[in-house]
Amino acid sequence: MLALPNNVMPKSTTDYNIDILCDWIEGSILFDESEDEFSVMDIVNVLTGVNALAGDDIDDIHKEYELAMTVVVDALEELKRRLSWIAPGIPFSIIDSGSVVDSQVRRINSWQDTPAHSFCILLSLAQCYTKWRCSVPNWDYNTQGEIFELLTQESLEKQFLDWQVKRTGWSHTEPIGLRKVVDQIAGYLGESIGDNINEWIDSRDKDAGLDLLCYRPFPDNRTGFPVYLIQCTTAQEWWKKVGEPSVNFWRHLIKFIVPPQKAFAIPFAPNDTLFMKQCAKVEGLFLDRYRLLAPARCGEQWESSSLQDRIIKWATPKVDRLPRN
Repeated sequence: MLALPNNVMPKSTTDYNIDILCDWIEGSILFDESEDEFSVMDIVNVLTGVNALAGDDIDDIHKEYELAMTVVVDALEELKRRLSWIAPGIPFSIIDSGSVVDSQVRRINSWQDTPAHSFCILLSLAQCYTKWRCSVPNWDYNTQGEIFELLTQESLEKQFLDWQVKRTGWSHTEPIGLRKVVDQIAGYLGESIGDNINEWIDSRDKDAGLDLLCYRPFPDNRTGFPVYLIQCTTAQEWWKKVGEPSVNFWRHLIKFIVPPQKAFAIPFAPNDTLFMKQCAKVEGLFLDRYRLLAPARCGEQWESSSLQDRIIKWATPKVDRLPRN
């Protein structure tokens, strides 16, 4: 298994962080190819062993063991729930063997066979392993962001079959500028450019928080399409960007006949409470890891070959350096 992140259980508390524990379990079965499966007891032994080595007395170790057993069972139940959302195209399974303590986490496919899933898990692990993230040479955040935009685009194209999904965000490979983006979007939607647009755009503007445009056209080519303006972010503090893009700002750039909706995409898996709160803050469509991985329900590898190759090339040096237990 991978080395246990320090923030699975902060020293100031007696509770484990279930979200981080789930990411660690997923990362361990995906990226540590030295073993094809591990059990509840294997996970508990890693959790309790770290604290035992820290000098805890025997009573504290027993208490920690009981807590670890409870939280591991909860984490596996949460992972089973998540896997049910994207089955059958899952990279691993959780096998119940009659007894909870005998349950196994078992790899089905290599991480290269499920590149979108693996990419999202690596970005989540980057929140846990600061030294690992800093040890990888030339960790290119621009490339990371472009890959995630492409992943989101392909996911939506698979799920919204009658919709058009266009990349609009600024990138270092396509630095086209906001004015050109506005012209493109107006052309796609048959909308008019806003009045006095030069007052709203300056040379420093890149994409005004807009990474993808998603819309459902009609054969009559008249205006009034359902439209989503989508922000894609891989930032660790992603919740600070839920206000992007600003629909009010974009309505100064384009004279939308019908106000567009917002969407916000992240590669992470927030718990249900945080998910609900962020849905309300986004005031639109909130796409987390498992909503983006939903095309896996077709049971086939849904990513394009070019996206697969790009993810594997990006991920391989990072996987090689992941800290093992």
